Amino acid sequence: MKKLLLIFTVFASFCFGQNKENQYKITGMLANFANNTWLYLSDISDGSYKDIDSTILQNEKFYFAGNLTDKVVKFGIHTKNFEDRVTFWIDDSETTIFAEKGNFKKALIKGSKEQQKQYELDSISENTKNKKQDYIEFIQKNPSSIVSADLLKIYGDAWGKETASDLYQKLSPDMKNSIYGKQVLDFLTFNVSPKIGDKFVDFQQENMNGENIKLSDYQGKIILLDFWGSWCAPCIAEFPNLINTYHSFKDQGFEILGIVADTDKKKLTKVIEKHGLIWQNLCDFKGDQNKVALIYGVSYYPANFLIDEHGIIIAKDLHGEDLDKKLRELLSKAHR
Repeated sequence: MKKLLLIFTVFASFCFGQNKENQYKITGMLANFANNTWLYLSDISDGSYKDIDSTILQNEKFYFAGNLTDKVVKFGIHTKNFEDRVTFWIDDSETTIFAEKGNFKKALIKGSKEQQKQYELDSISENTKNKKQDYIEFIQKNPSSIVSADLLKIYGDAWGKETASDLYQKLSPDMKNSIYGKQVLDFLTFNVSPKIGDKFVDFQQENMNGENIKLSDYQGKIILLDFWGSWCAPCIAEFPNLINTYHSFKDQGFEILGIVADTDKKKLTKVIEKHGLIWQNLCDFKGDQNKVALIYGVSYYPANFLIDEHGIIIAKDLHGEDLDKKLRELLSKAHR
């Protein structure tokens, strides 16, 4: 018994003596939920929901605890089918969350300093008359905030490389080294944003079989460079049209090359097989930070570029009958 007590004492000392700087605690109350409702905790630092824990609500209450992967991390909680979800910033301060079923967007979240900065930004967003100007001023006033780095990552491409570069240089060293700062630097490094009338920008990326495919492999054909994601409902809805278009024109010198903004190869492969996408689809599994998307300046999905047989970008974002009409026009000229 004494030996058992000693072991327990040593174990307890070890557990409670751990450095709490790398740990998080989340407690909360979610009104109007039934007992035994599943709730999921996700790490969404890279822009996609990665479930890292789950629990069952009892008396509308829940609790999560674990180790942080960084000083500040973007987390989210959601119900099983994402009917309710909310994101927040967390550090080693204890976080409390109060929300109502069907209204997670108005959740009251207290804890990290960065979450308070997020509320400050949310208030600006709700009351601004010039979002771009006010967002830029927020970043300039808060160069050491992860919220600023995330904001610049989201809007940097839309604001242009000159503005994004200027704001990036104003970020603190820690924020430049954050996941969002590194993503901004990737944009500044790789982005070209070719326009209609420009020659295509070549690239190389792996397909689902791990084979390297180049855009220039298809030179001499009319190419639809199609940007999509398995999480994008409008992208999925467009598949039947794309499949019909592919079968109608593939024997006349037309090809589709898909660029996918995903992070999970297994899930992506299932989506491709389910919808019968028989053309090549390339992915580096960096989500919306796909290198090709950065090169082409893609900030929304679905997006596409139509490239003629000479390698010139001749149209953007053509879908359905508009795409078919343009292909008939191009192919009739090519075969004269």
